[in-house]
Amino acid sequence: MIVAVARARKDAKALRHALDCEIMSLGGIRSFKDFDLSQLKDKIPIFFFGRDEIELADEIEEEISKMTPIYQIVILSKKAVRNTRIEEIRSMFELAKARIRLGFKFDDVFIFSNRDHIGIDVDPDYDAYFIIGRNFVENTRRIFGIDVEEGNLVIRKMYNEEWIYCPELKAIISKKIGEEPSVKFHKSFKPKRIDIDEMIARNRKWLKKLEEISISFIRENAKGSAGVPFSGGKDSTAALIIAKKALGNVKALYVRVKDYEMPHTEDYVEYVCDKLNVELIKETVEFDVRKYGFPTHDNRWCTRIKMEGLKKIATDTLIVGDREAESRIRRYRPEILRRIRTELFPIKYWSAGMVQLYVLMNGLKLHPLYYKGFYRLGCTICPSLSGWEISLLKFLNA
Repeated sequence: MIVAVARARKDAKALRHALDCEIMSLGGIRSFKDFDLSQLKDKIPIFFFGRDEIELADEIEEEISKMTPIYQIVILSKKAVRNTRIEEIRSMFELAKARIRLGFKFDDVFIFSNRDHIGIDVDPDYDAYFIIGRNFVENTRRIFGIDVEEGNLVIRKMYNEEWIYCPELKAIISKKIGEEPSVKFHKSFKPKRIDIDEMIARNRKWLKKLEEISISFIRENAKGSAGVPFSGGKDSTAALIIAKKALGNVKALYVRVKDYEMPHTEDYVEYVCDKLNVELIKETVEFDVRKYGFPTHDNRWCTRIKMEGLKKIATDTLIVGDREAESRIRRYRPEILRRIRTELFPIKYWSAGMVQLYVLMNGLKLHPLYYKGFYRLGCTICPSLSGWEISLLKFLNA
């Protein structure tokens, strides 16, 4: 999906030494008119230019923006790409990918953009999502004592620190694992409520382009029977929608954890599969906490158990909803990985906010817990549960 593009073949060779992705050369052109940009229409292009090639970069950007809203232009510090240190190329590549998911402008609603217009820090480890659901709003007010609204933007930074924008910075809160939820910064102005349907409509072009790229990627690489490891989370839901559109015949592979599933998950999984007319394959596994103890960050035996369950029902190709913003491990994985089976990651470069709006745009509801304030779903004994999420679960069970 991502293709790194340089002007000359020698520059492309330098990119190949630095990056693990598809590389393309513009053939040494001096003008965009000498290259057919349409061959990039099913890709996310990241163009690399030296500081002596800024004029060509401007021409390329003017033309590529007519074809796709999703691209990046990188200007390196040296005169040419081939003269640039590998470390700088890699660093700029990671930042360019981050800008794809962290660029926003605001015009009554938040609109995805190739660059930041509202003063958001861009970092490869950050993610972005939206507050959706009145219960999410109310729970934030109840637990943190701050006033937020639906449609407010959340930039999720390291250690579960979240910056809330509406559209200016409203609050900084901490949901750090192992600590009580806390407020680090808060402004008292009344937040703006943003219409979610309007935000979907204004971002439709961006979301449809993401879909087009992901569908092309799946069709090009899926072989044999295809399935989506489906947890009921937003990412696997988006992956299932795309896989169904790409291939038609696809299975949802649900590994159910006996006694420790999140509330509503099994019902939600069945709801999505019914709405999409997708065959649901279930496999139940058990977590023996008497034998292994509760999972910890240093001993995630639970993951092994779930993977063993998935192996029993795995198809030839697995279409997986992992995203780069979730962890550094997932960021450094290639777009195609061969583990249990051949695994494809069609939403690898999306933000959580893109996933949210994409699922809703396709006529599906999100899992009920997202409307309460969850960022991610796992099991009820997951060591990655924050104090915020534990409080939400206690409130649900009260």
